[in-house]
Amino acid sequence: MITRRTLIQSAILLPSTFGNLAEAQPSPRFQPKWLEAIAKQLQKEFHLPAVWVAVNIEGAVESAVVGVHKIGDPTPATLEDRLTVASISKPIAGLWIASLVDKGKLSYDTKVLDVLPELAADCLPEHEGITLGHLCTHTAGVIRDVRHLSNRLLLEQYPAERLKQAKEVLSSPSPAGSKGKGVYSNNGVTLAVTMAERVAREPYEVAAGRFYRERLRLKSWGVWAMDLPDDVSLPWCHAIKDGQAIPYPPQSVQYQFVRPSGSAHCTISDLVRFGLIATNSSPLSENLLKPETWRKALSHGETSGTAYGCFSTGGNDFPVFDHGGSLGTTGSFLRVLPAWRSCFAYHANSDASALGGRGIELLQDAVRKRRAERDSPPACRIALTHVATVDSAWQKEITPTSGDDKVRIKINFRIEASPRTGDLLTVVKLGDVERRDDRFAGLAAGNHTLHFEFDTPKTRDTPASVTVDALGTAGNITPESARYVSALHLA
Repeated sequence: MITRRTLIQSAILLPSTFGNLAEAQPSPRFQPKWLEAIAKQLQKEFHLPAVWVAVNIEGAVESAVVGVHKIGDPTPATLEDRLTVASISKPIAGLWIASLVDKGKLSYDTKVLDVLPELAADCLPEHEGITLGHLCTHTAGVIRDVRHLSNRLLLEQYPAERLKQAKEVLSSPSPAGSKGKGVYSNNGVTLAVTMAERVAREPYEVAAGRFYRERLRLKSWGVWAMDLPDDVSLPWCHAIKDGQAIPYPPQSVQYQFVRPSGSAHCTISDLVRFGLIATNSSPLSENLLKPETWRKALSHGETSGTAYGCFSTGGNDFPVFDHGGSLGTTGSFLRVLPAWRSCFAYHANSDASALGGRGIELLQDAVRKRRAERDSPPACRIALTHVATVDSAWQKEITPTSGDDKVRIKINFRIEASPRTGDLLTVVKLGDVERRDDRFAGLAAGNHTLHFEFDTPKTRDTPASVTVDALGTAGNITPESARYVSALHLA
């Protein structure tokens, strides 16, 4: 029988894969007060056992944590805790896959059956053309989850188990309506890793472990062991029932860590270090991949908002790269803003689905202000030159001509800057609905355009306002902003 002790002993032979699970001892470390305040606020608002937060602004990492590993036990959470990042494992695996594409061992156009021909006999005709790129962008049209397996597996048995899962994926019909569309699939990414480890000729945990810990210097990266004890030196998971956090022992589920789409863990600080590296925003990215590989890895097809690097993307011109991860009893989120050369992350050892929007709001606003404190605001002037709906000019009123309830607003503005702006925040409000775009940074002087969409009733005039703010601080410390307030007349 494989026990935790024998597995950890085997990890001595694989130092690039597993960390010492007994090392998570409390240790003092400086925590910036501004970031600790955000962690405390999130913990208080959502009644969480512990909250870890971190930011990486142009390579400067700051982290904070508040709370305990387990409700009912005073053992404090620490910045050395290795956190289950769940589905954020997907972009982590995606970067390793990109490194193999960069070496010519794979292409995003490589078909699954070209690499794993033994699966052809059981593969349905509808899956025969699936490529690595389809799997990385969730456009393969394959089932989301496969969970059958033995309860006890050695590390060297993982590739064979993943191959067994791949066989079931390829022999199962596509989910209804998934063909040609982006449909999220855990086992699609696991199948991509199965292809990659075949050409790498090493298990994912070994090859990727060496890649992350040595080349990327993410020393805390690893995968969880099985049958973890009821050990309060590790963060416990918590479910929320009737407003109360109920602790669960920190034991791993085998199918989760066999699947590279959900198996990774690392410290909160290494998570934000990874964020900048994986989006070509860190000095460590410079010699990691060729420029053409980076362009492909960070782009996505027309049918999906997922980059080939497995991130969710917010557009090609001024992209935001996001990914979240949850086991239902934990939650993680990572956002990278390449235009700001910054990223942030949070983790809670509890089910806190509402934390997402609030955590993003607090941390992104803090990063914006932190950048403004570091850099003197540039001299700039902003003028709104034109605001219109699609097919309608802006005069005294905006009268949409489209036949549906979606109002599409286009904003043109001109910036005079010397030589470029700082961060830029644009806020558009129609009635009670607000749309923001705060991804812009360093815009050169000239004309710029933004597009916003609203679902708005057509029965009344709706108050409308547009604000363009040169520093993205909503008027707090901005040298220049332009604002227009009127009404949208809905015909």
